[in-house]
Amino acid sequence: MSSTTAQLEQIAALSDHKAKTEGYKQLLNTLIAANSSNGGDEAGLRSFIDHMIEERTPLVVSRTLLSSFANDLARLPPETQKSIGHFTLEKIQPRVVAFEEQVSVVRLALADIYERQEDWREAARILIAIPLDSGQRVLTPEEKVQIYVKIARLYLEDEESVQAEAYINRASELIHLCKDHGLNIAYKVCFARIMDFKRAFMKASLRYYQLSQIVEEHEQEQALKFAITCALLAPAGPPRSRMLATLYKDERSQRIDIYPVLEKMYLERVLRKAEIAKLESMLRPHQMAKYPDGTTVLDRAVMEHNLLSASKIYNNITFEELGSLLGISPERAEKVAAAMMKEEKVGAAAALMKEERRLRGSIDQIDRLIVFESTQDSLAQFDGHIESVCHQVNSILETLSAKHPELIM
Repeated sequence: MSSTTAQLEQIAALSDHKAKTEGYKQLLNTLIAANSSNGGDEAGLRSFIDHMIEERTPLVVSRTLLSSFANDLARLPPETQKSIGHFTLEKIQPRVVAFEEQVSVVRLALADIYERQEDWREAARILIAIPLDSGQRVLTPEEKVQIYVKIARLYLEDEESVQAEAYINRASELIHLCKDHGLNIAYKVCFARIMDFKRAFMKASLRYYQLSQIVEEHEQEQALKFAITCALLAPAGPPRSRMLATLYKDERSQRIDIYPVLEKMYLERVLRKAEIAKLESMLRPHQMAKYPDGTTVLDRAVMEHNLLSASKIYNNITFEELGSLLGISPERAEKVAAAMMKEEKVGAAAALMKEERRLRGSIDQIDRLIVFESTQDSLAQFDGHIESVCHQVNSILETLSAKHPELIM
């Protein structure tokens, strides 16, 4: 019989409940201290866990001591925490209903270790097994949402957006009951990132922009940059134009390094290769995903934008000229134009839906010609030109005032 086992038997033989609890606590503290450095003997801790889970140990005592043990796990070295934590979960499984709270604390501690080691998937797997709706203990909506959001965040770090969405959807059912500001922010960040991963760039851009107005000041610029990036990658059309206008008119956008690209897209100017390359260097891996035809998200966004820009410059254009402008074959240019001319339904409710085209015009396949249809009357076009000139003059004045303030009266 080991010394730890002998001490456990001596303490178990005590008839005084208070003395028994104190004896177990002292022994636990000794065992934790002995294992607080690498190379400690885990056998004693394993014997202690086995003894606590035995049915002959009073439940009120074992629950108290296992709670203390779970809270003291953080004092052990990471590898010891993992080894002892998994051992505890395995041994406690047959009686898990009696120790749900203790199991939850152990799982949270293990998840923190795996998160620090950047093993995102394992950390999420550990948290998923926490019982949240067993009926044995009552959790507040905040506690449930906190775990759901953390699982979603871990899956996002592992780029598993489908799994992340499943848990953020669970959080969505309870988030309206949560008053904690930080938790609401964390939920909104996860939701925006999921939309980003799903390539729902318009929704992601809107969510990021909303976040840029409510997060801490040092995080606002990052959220705004994400909003701009997603707006640039969104399919060309009226919704994106409205989002670009909102972002362009936000004074904070001028401090973002991709502001020149935002400005060109807002003013409906054709993007050149150097600007496209600069934007591409700032994209994250999932934003460079390829479609079945081999093009990337950025390729498609730029093609559609440049096509819209061409429609503002030309009354008509041949397939060959358009292909040269977009950097693709004439046949591909025709297909891109045709896809953008299709009518798309927009709107949340069917009763309120209306038909909206991203590009207005017609295609003459005999003459291999695309004829653009103006969406503005002459006065509106004139106003647009005046606005563009004013923006350019304002940009020149800002540059002068920054480099030569003495010239500005």
